[in-house]
Amino acid sequence: MTDMDKNPFVSVIIVSYNRKDECLECVDSVLRSNYSPLEVIAVDNASIDNTYAALEERYAAKIKLVRSEKNIYAAGGRNLGARYASGEYLLFIDSDNVIDKEMITYLIEGIRENKELKIGIAGPFTYYKSDRKRLCWLNNSISLVTSHTAFTGAGAMDDGQYQYQNLNYITVGHMPNVFMLKKDLFSAVGGIDSDYVMHYEESDLAEKVKRQGYSVVLFPKAKTWHDLPLRSVRGHKSFTGINTAMVYYVSRNRVIFMRKNSKGIRLLLFLVLFSNLFLIYNLAVLIMNGKFSLITLVFKGYADGLSFSIKPKNQ
Repeated sequence: MTDMDKNPFVSVIIVSYNRKDECLECVDSVLRSNYSPLEVIAVDNASIDNTYAALEERYAAKIKLVRSEKNIYAAGGRNLGARYASGEYLLFIDSDNVIDKEMITYLIEGIRENKELKIGIAGPFTYYKSDRKRLCWLNNSISLVTSHTAFTGAGAMDDGQYQYQNLNYITVGHMPNVFMLKKDLFSAVGGIDSDYVMHYEESDLAEKVKRQGYSVVLFPKAKTWHDLPLRSVRGHKSFTGINTAMVYYVSRNRVIFMRKNSKGIRLLLFLVLFSNLFLIYNLAVLIMNGKFSLITLVFKGYADGLSFSIKPKNQ
């Protein structure tokens, strides 16, 4: 990395719940990074699979280890980890990732070399761990009219076309899974909104950052491999095969996300038309797949999203 000035200190925050083996592999990959200075903060969300003990035994003084007394999910765990961070930059990594040893270097390098972009959030290309050249997505964006989530480039093969055709970066809507931003900016926008508990909290963070005039950018040379089933993004059409908490929070948080981030005629169109269309669609998917026991959760999530008390925006 060309040193224009002293390398900024990076705090890597990894939140895990009952993913002992994946979390250990993730931490190992970060510790192999060629970037310095950095620290690793592992947050255990009250796992019952001995994640905390395994982290303590393997890494001892090598990382900061934080344990929550209860599962505070992704949003709460990331905010908790950020409170222990000493770095100028925060790098959040989902615990089922293995990062490339140069990923952090390329992220910092990309931010430095593209100052005109006013980068708020930077992230790597995300690949399937089971198919190392296949992309999970290129761009994740949510329409602030319909609430539809688009995963551009999901399942595409990367044969170097993104790195070697004068493509230095890609501006995107949101940044799930692995993302970096300055600690000062994270604090300025109020951190990750714990109202979401899980799902949509990363998209909400991106919207808050963009409202401050910053961009969200992917850097093709930075890479991570995510332990997802191959069809989990390309087949992003239903609740089939996922747990009850996910069904509830996806239904609930779609409405909360739109109420927090959309406004005026766009929000009205969503509430009057598109929210009901998505409700009908999700119910149809569950019925067609025989998931009758989950139907009440969709209704409950939808109703709770509508009745949820939205705090006044201070960002």
